[in-house]
Amino acid sequence: MQERTYEKVETLWPYGGFTVRAVESKLGEGRLTLTGKSLLFERNDGLAIGFGFPNLQQIRLKDVHTVELAYSLQGELRTVLFRVLCTFPDGTARDDLPARDEPYRMSLLRAITGGVVARFLADHSDARTEGLSKMEDEKFEARVKDLRANVALFPDKKQFEDNVWWDEDLRRRSLEAAESEPAIWDDPYRDRLFYTGTNPTMTVDNAFEKLDLLQEDWVNGRLDPRQRARSAATDYLIVKRMSELGYMGVHGEPSSVWSNAADRLVQNEGRVGTVVLRFL
Repeated sequence: MQERTYEKVETLWPYGGFTVRAVESKLGEGRLTLTGKSLLFERNDGLAIGFGFPNLQQIRLKDVHTVELAYSLQGELRTVLFRVLCTFPDGTARDDLPARDEPYRMSLLRAITGGVVARFLADHSDARTEGLSKMEDEKFEARVKDLRANVALFPDKKQFEDNVWWDEDLRRRSLEAAESEPAIWDDPYRDRLFYTGTNPTMTVDNAFEKLDLLQEDWVNGRLDPRQRARSAATDYLIVKRMSELGYMGVHGEPSSVWSNAADRLVQNEGRVGTVVLRFL
């Protein structure tokens, strides 16, 4: 750990509109920023403390808004806990998970949970994550395949807006796809998953719920960098498909809102070294 670090700072939180700040019992309150060499904690009094990547031994989420860092200092292993909070442009702060029905839940999850800190450092530095159970490729591939099949079953604009299946063949195929979902996502009682094919909007919502599950796997360290990149690519496919089908935005915006969201995702993931379009 080096005090009064004067590195060039570039904020790398991938989704804009948020300020990510942190509170630590001894260090106080400040702002967390990622640079090319360290996780930088800038205290409110102006002191900057850099946690250099080579010295980081472990990064994990203790809960949805607490990041634990283990680092070596002159050969001694130390730990620090940061409580990560997200402040919105209107000044309100959040440290809890957004509600299931909240628009743009995925973007908020990335910003609020502190998973951005934990996963970026683990994926893009020499830091090690220990004691984390990674998801096997076979299981991950089955989830991605199922999610992409779900996207292919999205109804057209009229069915979506009317919330009625006018295409009986599409409805039938959606119901058939639903049979294998609980096993693939380890959700036998559908505590999280909706029932694909029951009605058109539920089929769309189900894709976002599956994306939520992949996001939580990433936040909690179960996905490797390649798997995380493929998850981001699936996120892109979902919003791109909604644009192609002409869906209105969640607040009645024109369908271009989804195309714009897809473009922003590509740009923002590129800032942290992920070329989304390569994983489509």
